[in-house]
Amino acid sequence: MNKSIVAFLSVILLISCQTKEKTTTQTEKINLNGNWEYLGFGRAISFKDTLIKRYHISTAGNVALSDNSPKDFFGYYTVDTVSVDTILLKDGVKTFKLYRTDTDYAAMVNDSLANDPEYNFEVIWSTFNEQYCYFKERKVDWDAYYQKYRPQITPKTTPIALYLLLEKMLNEIGDGHISINLPDELEEEYAKHATFGVENKEDAEEEDDSGVLEKKVKKALIANYVKDIQEYNRGDFKWGAINEEVGYLQFSNMIGFAHYAIPDSLSKEDFWGQWWQKLNEAKNYHDDTWDGTRYIMDSIAGTFKDKKAIVIDLRFNGGGFDEVSVETLNHFAKQQIDFCTKKARRGDGFTEKQTMTLIPAKNVFEGNLYILTSHLTASAAELLTLGSKVIPNSKIIGSTTEGVFSDVLRKKLPNGWIYGLSNLVYESMQGVSYENIGIAPDVTIDYPRESKALYEYLLEDLKDGDQAIEKVLAEVDK
Repeated sequence: MNKSIVAFLSVILLISCQTKEKTTTQTEKINLNGNWEYLGFGRAISFKDTLIKRYHISTAGNVALSDNSPKDFFGYYTVDTVSVDTILLKDGVKTFKLYRTDTDYAAMVNDSLANDPEYNFEVIWSTFNEQYCYFKERKVDWDAYYQKYRPQITPKTTPIALYLLLEKMLNEIGDGHISINLPDELEEEYAKHATFGVENKEDAEEEDDSGVLEKKVKKALIANYVKDIQEYNRGDFKWGAINEEVGYLQFSNMIGFAHYAIPDSLSKEDFWGQWWQKLNEAKNYHDDTWDGTRYIMDSIAGTFKDKKAIVIDLRFNGGGFDEVSVETLNHFAKQQIDFCTKKARRGDGFTEKQTMTLIPAKNVFEGNLYILTSHLTASAAELLTLGSKVIPNSKIIGSTTEGVFSDVLRKKLPNGWIYGLSNLVYESMQGVSYENIGIAPDVTIDYPRESKALYEYLLEDLKDGDQAIEKVLAEVDK
């Protein structure tokens, strides 16, 4: 084994213990050369001296990704444990377990078929067949999908025809965490197809209308209720005081929380341009997101420490990073407490469950917590909603959440297209999965399901007072 791997591994293990306060059970020199597979994620790596080769794997064929050096690979993760046959890596709130195997992953990479439409269909279908976890919950007969769509693909199928067919097939599943990115080279052709029908044109116009209405609703809520409004990272997250007893936090998403000290004097476009650049260059953006959330929530919990209640408004929040949800809730948790488990699809079963835990932050808010939800509350925002249920003095007000929990497992097709799927099952500590069901509120408000209708409802509602906020104020005044 190349000495640089041995030396670097020893340094990584030491750093992990010192800076991340992790416990490492193995510090001797270990030969990592060989093949390793991630449990439950359809990924694999091969060590060969100073090079790590990475793969997305399925029975139909493997896809080679860019190579890494051990320094870049281990530098991204927090190394928890390394043994002769097991590697345990942590990435924010995620944990990955890798095990040694004799499988030759490079042998199942077929570059000669990289642009073959039939081969690409087989790879994406097989990947979902082996790694997607919610066929039963969403009442999907995946074999029937194969019988329906596979005959439509031939060796002469054009890239745009293949893309449109895959997009249609995946959309039928009805999972908000499933996607297939539109390749740059197909944008012009796709625009012609997407605007061809009146229905598609109307959908695009409605989406634009929803975006405008969303901004109006959020601004109106702030204007009508919140004093001394403050912003973090140019406004994706806003907070202030409703009155002397109640604080208000408006989460637009769970993404823009890494704190990179970019000047607020920049235009919003320039600010976010620099922010995304720094995020993409980060050693570990999950850790940056966690640290940024802790930074702002420590300040808010301290500022609002004398208030009776805090409102977290998630009605417009479609999700983002789980780290934001967990670290936010840490500022309301008065004791360490487990709040959910997650497991990854593995063959016909699942990996062992991992438990997610709240750990009280430096500044913990002692008052009541109110979570406002709608049918648009999804993903990481639902995780926060789920976690709030183990906090005794919390209450959920609004409508049932969307019911889309899993992280997005990013994949690459042989032709280079990127797509995503759900492979993780989140469950409460009682073993309940809310996928495709959503989390029901403690106090129900019958909000419309569609985004445009919801925003129109809220704008009209604000004329007499926002129902959800008024219910909070009435409870606090009791």
